[in-house]
Amino acid sequence: MDTIRWGIVGAGRIAHTFAQDMPSTQSGVLRAVAARSGDSAREFAARYDAPTAYEGYEALYADPDIDAIYVATPHNLHLQHASDAMRAGKAVLCEKPITTSAAECQALIDVAQETGSYLMEAMWT
Repeated sequence: MDTIRWGIVGAGRIAHTFAQDMPSTQSGVLRAVAARSGDSAREFAARYDAPTAYEGYEALYADPDIDAIYVATPHNLHLQHASDAMRAGKAVLCEKPITTSAAECQALIDVAQETGSYLMEAMWT
């Protein structure tokens, strides 16, 4: 199995949970994090040994060394961040709830179909 190179959008509590679990997988590696604050991104990256930290999100979406994006921002930003990542050619794992309404969810599904991207809601059971 190939290694999936992950980037995380957001550096809050749920992003920490995802990053803490990354060493438990044999198929994924955390390569980058992006946050509104460059300081937050750098602190997060240092804590989890991610080689790259971005202030803002666009550079993460454009990073050719990232295969998949974990969207860990507030719910009202999921549609924008997941759409931007898929339009940049990334697979997306979006924290729950995937969007804040059925209409937004359909819009996100439409972007996934339009771009041929992988889209999944992150939900522990």
